[in-house]
Amino acid sequence: MIRRTVMWVAVLGMLAMATAAWAGGAGASRVASHSRTTVITLEGNTGVTFTKNFNPFDAASFVTSMSVRSLTYEPLLEFNLLGTQVHPWLATGYKFGAGGKTLTFTLRKGVRWNDGKPFTAGDVAFTFNLIKANSAANYSGIPPMSERATTHGPYQVTLHFKQAVYTDLPAIGGSTFIVPAHIWKGIKNPATATVLRAVGTGPYVLKSYSAQVVKYTANRHYWGGRPPISEVNVPSYSSNSAASNALSSGQLTWAGNDIPNIKAVYVDRNPRTNHYFFAPGSTVTLFFNVAAGGPLANAAVRQAISFGISRNQLSSIGETGYERPATSTSGLILPNQKQYLVKGDTKNLPGTPAKKKVAAILKKAGYRIVNGTWSKNGKPITFSIEDPTAYSDYFEDATLICNEMKAVHIGCTVDGVATSQWYADLPAGHFQAAIHWGAGGVSPFVQYQNWMDYTLSARIGSAATADYGRYHNKAAQAALRAMEGTNPANTKAITRDVHTLASLFSNQVPDAPLLYGADWDEYSTAHFVGFPSPANPYMDPSPGDPQLPYILMHLRVKK
Repeated sequence: MIRRTVMWVAVLGMLAMATAAWAGGAGASRVASHSRTTVITLEGNTGVTFTKNFNPFDAASFVTSMSVRSLTYEPLLEFNLLGTQVHPWLATGYKFGAGGKTLTFTLRKGVRWNDGKPFTAGDVAFTFNLIKANSAANYSGIPPMSERATTHGPYQVTLHFKQAVYTDLPAIGGSTFIVPAHIWKGIKNPATATVLRAVGTGPYVLKSYSAQVVKYTANRHYWGGRPPISEVNVPSYSSNSAASNALSSGQLTWAGNDIPNIKAVYVDRNPRTNHYFFAPGSTVTLFFNVAAGGPLANAAVRQAISFGISRNQLSSIGETGYERPATSTSGLILPNQKQYLVKGDTKNLPGTPAKKKVAAILKKAGYRIVNGTWSKNGKPITFSIEDPTAYSDYFEDATLICNEMKAVHIGCTVDGVATSQWYADLPAGHFQAAIHWGAGGVSPFVQYQNWMDYTLSARIGSAATADYGRYHNKAAQAALRAMEGTNPANTKAITRDVHTLASLFSNQVPDAPLLYGADWDEYSTAHFVGFPSPANPYMDPSPGDPQLPYILMHLRVKK
């Protein structure tokens, strides 16, 4: 199961970029011709009901829900979430101006859409203007644009924003997939339209569709050279366990889900070819819908719930030891981001339920136990956690949390749903609580924006790209905007704003930190080599957007 949001790692400082025709870098492979068909089968997601819809703007489409948009639609840049590397892709360079309020991209020459038409600055401008005019299509969380994008010849485009966007480069350049103007100018309601034909610049084109498997074939005219893998198959799996069985039996080449006892059930079957790389990537949290009313609207209740959770159990049972318990109420990824916190804030979150602290918090807030449940004004504290039953680890985590809530006199139920419903309910705000991966990244801004930026959410019922619980705090908004407008070299100012956000997150608890999440990745080198690995972590290893084209172009057929 792919665990990645669209808000990406902030790049600290201006990174020089080469303008070579091929941007794959060391390890990339070109294949002039194929002597035989080479097929790779990857798991994009589990529990998804396939729909014949290749709309990258639609959260419910096949390509979005399976995290395979980038097989055909590509971003301007590719970022390695495990480091600070940025790789030129459809763009060969970028430059900030006007104090960070403008961003100009220089585009790669010689790129064509898979229908043969040339890719130009007009397509890039069109894509961003489309998003500007249709807020529901802003899946990558692009900051508000002050005016329409402008072009300067066929290979340069400038984006204009209402505020500085230093920290938003990964969302703008790395998570926004460019679409062809000649196709999309005729599409109404881009966020919900059914798109049957995927016209993109990517290394693969659609070959066939069925409700069981979608097949892609190599784009023979790809700007990066002939893809070394001739075909990519994306099959449907009903659950994590189904995908795990397919991986263990050799039917699946590359997967991205939590497999219990992975060494015994997968690696030990053939240690020479079966591998996994669970790179640390984010902080998993319990989302609270603070805007929906009820007990979760009270910060004291949210804080009490957080201190009533056994994170050690979530780690050892729910995540089979592959994800460490979160230790800081700040939510920051530790030890990676410990430099932003004072020493006492790095281990202020217990691994086991703090029953006395839960009672103290709720008593101070005016609650008392009535009929076995903490209550106030005749209203007991009860809530539900919604997560897909197909996400077996998250569903287990939710069950564990609810069992733990009983011991601290808080009512809790698990709402197991279909994956598609979950993906629809979270952006719409139709949930009470949910376990969800974090945004990750080396900069605290990325995670805090994902959790606390009200400009990326709105009233219940409208689509949110982040802050799914609709948490709204003026001090948080001010700190986020200040970080966006601050040159990353000004570490003193950045640290000051992080302290503000960490304090708010700890005391207001818009989301409760649970675990330091892994980017799941299992792969077989029986037929293909070149995957990211602990020895060569050149890219976030999970088989999903937007890193798919970068990794696939680095693979090569095993001789």
